[in-house]
Amino acid sequence: MTWLLRVFLRRWLVVTVRGGSMEPALRDGDLVLARRRTRRDPRRGDIVVLRRPDATAPPPGAEVVHSGPRAAAPSQWLVKRVAAVAGDPIPPDVPSAAPGPVPAGMIVVLGDRPGLDSRLFGPTPLTTVHATVVRTIATAR
Repeated sequence: MTWLLRVFLRRWLVVTVRGGSMEPALRDGDLVLARRRTRRDPRRGDIVVLRRPDATAPPPGAEVVHSGPRAAAPSQWLVKRVAAVAGDPIPPDVPSAAPGPVPAGMIVVLGDRPGLDSRLFGPTPLTTVHATVVRTIATAR
């Protein structure tokens, strides 16, 4: 592998979207370019690649992604939109351990359609976020 490719892969991921919970924004089979997590926390509206908060198999329609042979098993990754960040009100359909705003160090992620997201597992730690989607580079037909 050339040094240029290694530098690119340290900062960027090419991710294949699996499932339909992000439709119409992203479809099953779309390829997206995602920037690995930097010092900037994700913002409301960003689409992120995150580690699943649990180890059970995803239900049908869950957004499961992979980024190549070095990635963990495909079922360990999700692609979701950030719906709320620390200090924002928790959406009414999201379970929470305590009433009030999203706690510091946590985010709420939702699919554009129902699937495996914060409606099932509640707010998730920022540490589960691996990358932020920058753009679609190829769409599925």
